[in-house]
Amino acid sequence: MARPRFSNHPTGVHSLPVELLTRIFVLGAGFDYPYSLSPFLLKPDQDYHPSPCSNFQILVSHVCSHWRRIALRTSSLWTTLHFREPSHISRAQAYLIRCMTTGTHLLDILVDTVAQEDHLPGVTLCKDEIRDVFEVIIPHVKRWRAFHLKIRDNECKGQARHYLGSCGPAPRLETLQLYHFEDYQTPQNLYLATYRPPVIVFDNSLPHLKNVSLIGVNLPWAKSPYLKNLHNLELALHSDNIRPPYESWERMLRMSPDLQSLCLHYSGPRAGTGDPSLKWSSTEEVVLMKDLQHLSLTDLDPDYLCNLMRRVSLPALTKISLDLPEQDFTPFIELITSSTLRGDDTLSCSDTLSGPPLCRCAIPSLPKLEVLIIGALECSPESWYGLLQTLEGLRVLEADFSRVGRRFWDVLVGKRGSISGICRVRDERGRDYSEKDQSSPLLPHLQTFKVSGITGVSIISEILRRRGLATSGDDLRWVVGWNERRRGKDLVLDELVDVGCRVESRGGQGWNIVQVETFDEGEEEEEEEEEGEECLSQESIVNEKVDVEEGL
Repeated sequence: MARPRFSNHPTGVHSLPVELLTRIFVLGAGFDYPYSLSPFLLKPDQDYHPSPCSNFQILVSHVCSHWRRIALRTSSLWTTLHFREPSHISRAQAYLIRCMTTGTHLLDILVDTVAQEDHLPGVTLCKDEIRDVFEVIIPHVKRWRAFHLKIRDNECKGQARHYLGSCGPAPRLETLQLYHFEDYQTPQNLYLATYRPPVIVFDNSLPHLKNVSLIGVNLPWAKSPYLKNLHNLELALHSDNIRPPYESWERMLRMSPDLQSLCLHYSGPRAGTGDPSLKWSSTEEVVLMKDLQHLSLTDLDPDYLCNLMRRVSLPALTKISLDLPEQDFTPFIELITSSTLRGDDTLSCSDTLSGPPLCRCAIPSLPKLEVLIIGALECSPESWYGLLQTLEGLRVLEADFSRVGRRFWDVLVGKRGSISGICRVRDERGRDYSEKDQSSPLLPHLQTFKVSGITGVSIISEILRRRGLATSGDDLRWVVGWNERRRGKDLVLDELVDVGCRVESRGGQGWNIVQVETFDEGEEEEEEEEEGEECLSQESIVNEKVDVEEGL
């Protein structure tokens, strides 16, 4: 019998076809894709941190000469230009050479600068470096797909105004995020930084723009025709005098019928005053956002928020994020959970002269909401219970109970006496909330519960309670705020994280272990008090009624 012949051809990863290696490189560079959750990289209250795989293309190009030739010829690997250090300027120049071979790939650009007092020469970007950054990227403005710019210094802002105001159209730009916010120290510095009106950017020619995020930056609202056909809109950190007039605000929403997410962080339309141009429309002129799925609300005044919600209808909403501390938001919670509206909120039925009044709710789809994220919320326990009771279809709840109060937890878990006047709380069918109602848990279809600020004992108690009351075969996924720095502070929570919770299997046929996942909720911020020195934030100086206009 003849022996099998062995091939002399090389085997292993080096023998893979070029096409397959190219595909692997592209997939690797796309792992931890930064736009998977949001089109916006910068957050109003967080620093930007690049994903661990952001340098994947560099790593594979340094493995061997064969891989390097393949990587350098794969133009799509070199289209992400992030500037956070001076060395990134020369890196971007090399990237642009590598991705110019075809000229068809679009560019995603981030420019992250720091304030002058935080600048470390050779380490961070500030006024001397931002000019070089723009000189590199402006010649390629027609290939920009995403542009994120963070400015923390007035001189950097001046450079940005110059380049974005003179660069010409950006015909392929889909995502525009402009961030400018700084501690001005004195009212005089604030005036010098904000007295100039906003500039027109990109010659007002952004035909493919879909995502807009303005953090501390305003635009010439009435002269920005590209603010339409948006999919995602974020406005953040705007004092009232630089917010868009209600007419411009309403036009943005009405001309963006496919809007999918709306995030307001201390922003929104400018409050109505005696000026007729700032007058809000009546509550009968409702803006229908038929495709809006995600609504995020942070640091808004309760009355302002209620007035805003009375003028919108969000029938497709599936996700709400709330970070509303320090004031009483009970009226807002009652507004969105009420099944009938009174007074100005009742619309006459237009289909018949004799029919009953047509009831309008801002969020008619609330019972079908799938995701609720509570960063902070101040409201009465009764209104909190009413909200939870309305959310019959909720699948995911994320809540930081260190910022909403222990009493909210007691309401959620059905603890007796957690609601004052408990018998007067009724659901939409008119039934009283009584002890027998507690046999069925609130949020019966919950699948993921992400919680922080709760002790291990309380979490175990709720795991066991819901396990005993569960009617479906799906187990609840528990995710708790915890990290190694907290080990030893709550021994029960430590053990829960390490080994899970032992529960009796359904039907009493043995025991199961409910595993608990963790997330790092970050270190608690320590308050620092500086004696003899007063640092004035933008908001505090605005409260001194410095009448200025701010713009990029």
